[in-house]
Amino acid sequence: MADEKGYTEDNIQALDGMQHVRMRPQMYFERCFKEQTLNAFIFESLCHALDEYYDNLCSNIQVELYETAFKITYKSGMSLEVIKNEDFTIAEAIMTKIGACSNMKKHLHVGHRYCNIGMASVNAASEVCRLKTVSNHKKGIFVFEKGKTTTKLLMNDVQEENSTELYFKLDMTLFKGLKFTYDGIRAEIESIQSDFKGLEFKLFSHIK
Repeated sequence: MADEKGYTEDNIQALDGMQHVRMRPQMYFERCFKEQTLNAFIFESLCHALDEYYDNLCSNIQVELYETAFKITYKSGMSLEVIKNEDFTIAEAIMTKIGACSNMKKHLHVGHRYCNIGMASVNAASEVCRLKTVSNHKKGIFVFEKGKTTTKLLMNDVQEENSTELYFKLDMTLFKGLKFTYDGIRAEIESIQSDFKGLEFKLFSHIK
């Protein structure tokens, strides 16, 4: 049935969070389009590491740049505890539930400053994202495509140090013409280090 404006039920779209991000990238990633770079994606993906810094659990972060992708590695794990009454872990919630990244912070001021978009939104804007994390003798390997979980492997009783490796390959159909700038990223890292005393960064570029 059509209403007085001519809309029918077929005109109404029920969008999940990931679809909403992908349909409106200029709204979610306003800083990228304003600066005409992809740099902001990296810093929106550091929030968990910076949260762990305040508990003395993360003192080194490595960032690797590629033409349309980046990888972040640090020695602190995302929790792999299963959320009560749900069938997914805290790590998966951080990666797939809009707002969870900020809401699950132990130190809320980190979320306020470094989690304006959140990792779930970065994930949604990526062709592929891979997460490998070890936390309290549990290991999780996840693969996401456009924000949706496609692979999930959980292992118990692993004898590995806590760590996290995040790899995002951005969907450049959403960000045509934008690219990473090494100097801009380096400058922002130095700004972060002035706030997070003793935090070491290693930045590697594989961009030709």
